[in-house]
Amino acid sequence: MKNDKYIKYFCENIKALRKSNKLSKGKMAKMLGISRKCLSSLEKGKISSDLTVEILSNIANSFGIKPSQMFSSNYIQLD
Repeated sequence: MKNDKYIKYFCENIKALRKSNKLSKGKMAKMLGISRKCLSSLEKGKISSDLTVEILSNIANSFGIKPSQMFSSNYIQLD
């Protein structure tokens, strides 16, 4: 599927953001307003119907990035 690579990038970038900010899954999930289970699933590449534009916006706003950056193959690196 053509969009599979973007989903892969999205999931990898979520994990990279969490790790680069030294956040536990629990802390990041709370920060984003989602369950730890949902975050864990996202990091594993399992996109569910729970993922909304609001959650994507929360992720971007929480880390000061554009939502489109989440779908980039250039892994997000924050200073």
